[in-house]
Amino acid sequence: MIALTLTFAILNKLCYNTNEMQIQNKKHNLSLVAAFLIGVLSITGLGIHQRSLVAKSEASGFHSPVAPVQRMPDTMLTRTAKRLSQRIKRQSFASPSIQALTLALQKKQELMKHAVTVTFSASEGTTFPTWTVNLSRYPTWLKANFAMNAAEFRVDRERIEEYLSQNPPEEITPPTDTTLSTVAEPEGGSKEPMRVETLGVAKAGYLFETKGVSELLSAALTNGSVPALTLPLKNVPGRIVNASGRDLGRLEWIATGRSNFAGSVTGRVKNVKKGLKERLNNVLVAPGETFSFNSTLGPVTARAGWFEALGIFNGDQLRPVTGGGICQVATTMYRAMVNAGLPVEKRKEHSLFVVYYEKYGIGLDATIYPGQQDLTFKNDTGNYLLIQSYYDGFEATVNLYGTPDGRTVALEGPYFSANAPEHIKVKDRALKANEVAWTQKITSADGSVQENTIVSRYKVLPKSVVAKHVEEQKVAQDKSRESEPVHAAAADLLSDARGSQE
Repeated sequence: MIALTLTFAILNKLCYNTNEMQIQNKKHNLSLVAAFLIGVLSITGLGIHQRSLVAKSEASGFHSPVAPVQRMPDTMLTRTAKRLSQRIKRQSFASPSIQALTLALQKKQELMKHAVTVTFSASEGTTFPTWTVNLSRYPTWLKANFAMNAAEFRVDRERIEEYLSQNPPEEITPPTDTTLSTVAEPEGGSKEPMRVETLGVAKAGYLFETKGVSELLSAALTNGSVPALTLPLKNVPGRIVNASGRDLGRLEWIATGRSNFAGSVTGRVKNVKKGLKERLNNVLVAPGETFSFNSTLGPVTARAGWFEALGIFNGDQLRPVTGGGICQVATTMYRAMVNAGLPVEKRKEHSLFVVYYEKYGIGLDATIYPGQQDLTFKNDTGNYLLIQSYYDGFEATVNLYGTPDGRTVALEGPYFSANAPEHIKVKDRALKANEVAWTQKITSADGSVQENTIVSRYKVLPKSVVAKHVEEQKVAQDKSRESEPVHAAAADLLSDARGSQE
């Protein structure tokens, strides 16, 4: 202000004794000088004021909170962070800094590189494809957290658990449930059994403990230090939901029978599939009723849709016969009866050893021929039994559902003359070279035990087949004597039949 006052005083003095034109020119020139001086003084004063503030701040121990702005390098990651910032702002009106987002995206890239190879194991020795787990395959397992001053990408255990509970890995097959809708009574005088209608067949499958597995996977994908895991699987039966309105008991899984018909000729394959899908499936057996396999078949004729395939006649002759191969269905049914511990009333093994019945229980086969040889059991469970049967490829399966009564069944074998213990006897004699035996124990809910011996006799039992099974059994016993026993059933009847639909 002092400099400004002096400036105007000088101007007035200079303009006092001059003419008008000179006065105006001098005033104009001096105005420019004054403006320049004012600007200089203002800048000088501002600088002095700022230095004064800095001095006061330093004296009081405080520093300016404003940090110098650092320019982020223009990289692909930075550009991605900027786009992400814009999306976040559109959703929440505020975004973390570009630097925080860049660091978070860098961490995400590291997580996406982690992978885990999972191997599944089941008690029955079933093999499964390996399961490759990474965040590229399962991107929803990665969770983003954004705040004003922070950004984070992390593997979320809860998301993994929720996903796996609804979407089991495609490398394993989960159980299949079905619904029973109606019960159909046979017409008066008909020999047809009682049947039900369902939306499909219930099938067993494999599951694992979702919570524990999600914890393992979360840790492995986060740390990247566990490249491989082995997860145990549990075999779980499919459920049947009774929506018929009729009281059929609990309809829980009781037992399964299996066989394999790979290598069968076309006609035989068609007959096996027809018997499983159209005739035996969804048969309902009332409490105290005797089940007859032959009653499930209906007319075994070409008109009824059956094809020709080989059957066994007179003990050792193979001839084409309509319905050849139905015994595959009967054998699978018999094994389910055996595994359930049901009292078998009629059963006959084949006179010739049939390779189709070797898998899942050599010596546990059943031959039938309508009007001559049947396969029967009595339902002594006190509740309804439902039969469901199906095929997957060349694998035949029969499941029994009902109300468990507490009985348990154990089976040991197969035994041959080469490896049978001393207590395995057939009419007080040792096994012969053409015989196969199994020992069976049924324990009732009250603790009482029934022991039986199941024996099958063939015209010829190949020595190579016997040697293979004896060696397999020895290896299995040496490897582990703690394996669960196979389930079995009551003793069979050894009777002759003139023909069989092999």
